[in-house]
Amino acid sequence: MRIWAFPSFYPYDYPGFKWSGIFAHRQYKGLVDSGAELCVVLPVMWHPVYPLSSIHPEWKQLQKLSYPRERVYDGIKIYHPRVSNYKPNRFVKKSYSERYAESIINFFKDNKIKLNPSTDIFYSQWIPDAAFVQIAAKKLGIKSAVLAVGDDVIIWPNSKKENLAIFRQTIVNADIRLAVAGYLGDEANRLIGSDLPFEIVRRGVNYDFFKPGMNDEKQKIRKELGIPNDKIVILCIGSAIVRKGWLDLFEALQEIKKTNKNFMLVGISGGDAAIDLDEAAKKYGLEGFFLNLGEVEPAKIANFYHCADIFCLPSHWEGIANAVVEGMSSGLAVVTTNVSGHPELVTDGITGILVPAKQPQILSEKLKELINNEHLREVLGKNAREFIVNKWGNFAHNAALLYRKLDETLLK
Repeated sequence: MRIWAFPSFYPYDYPGFKWSGIFAHRQYKGLVDSGAELCVVLPVMWHPVYPLSSIHPEWKQLQKLSYPRERVYDGIKIYHPRVSNYKPNRFVKKSYSERYAESIINFFKDNKIKLNPSTDIFYSQWIPDAAFVQIAAKKLGIKSAVLAVGDDVIIWPNSKKENLAIFRQTIVNADIRLAVAGYLGDEANRLIGSDLPFEIVRRGVNYDFFKPGMNDEKQKIRKELGIPNDKIVILCIGSAIVRKGWLDLFEALQEIKKTNKNFMLVGISGGDAAIDLDEAAKKYGLEGFFLNLGEVEPAKIANFYHCADIFCLPSHWEGIANAVVEGMSSGLAVVTTNVSGHPELVTDGITGILVPAKQPQILSEKLKELINNEHLREVLGKNAREFIVNKWGNFAHNAALLYRKLDETLLK
């Protein structure tokens, strides 16, 4: 089987992009290990060469990114066909979706790649882009698989009437429908007023990499970060945007600080930032209680789980947050919100703690309980680790299941 993977973004050596799409990449590696031949196709907007690129602001920004036509990341081949992008817009005769699909079709034509309907399949992650990929798949006579991951079901189809129409068409026309959480599959069917079959595909986690750290390792990392060993370290990993719940977490810790100052919040974020986390922490009186590490490369991120006592991600919505899975795999007591697919991952009071979204007071109470109760932290962390290893599975296991589902689709 040859899989042409179409993610919405992928790791790239540029600030804010270095670990974008890393979870998709890990899944792709698992698919290759399962026997698939896999290439990533990620169309990007065209721009003229410098100095002509300076004529228009969008071209100028694209010039900074300078995606090559093809590259290799950690053994995976990535192609970047160009989407027609002339300026001014009045000269553009085709819609964005038509131009996007055309870039895919031309990629295969220009590279003289012959597709076989019995062995080739298009696999799209992120439903808005999947709609464009499906157009190309239909014209090329290839089957398509779509994966729902979160906002593409929870937010995008609800934002505009035309988006819902595109969403419905994409879901109905897919040869196989996949979702990272059962909630997303159910919600997709509710939105389109149907009961179409879908498959749940967990991305899994490398639980041999994300595992509980030894005490001496914990002390070493804390020393490097300048964190006293007696502090309770709360780790939060998520983009610096409102919906990840950063401001709720700051407000909750502001309340805790009134009676207990024996904690330190460590933050890791990547991608475009809508919130200045340092300024926000200062606003909530958390100077000296917040260590902002910014963007951290994936190969080093396990170290920061090792130095923590609690993992907290109070998202307003998610598919299933991969960082929560990593926190549980690392044996941490996890606090996250009771949204979307999280109840499929966390059993409240057993493998972690679930709180309602946008409720800083309740979040504060639960965090305070964990800060003051070492035994509870240990029990939750131990249960979380056991659940991930015994029930959730690693990337290899879950990728093997996905491989079989895609292969079965080709045989139908």
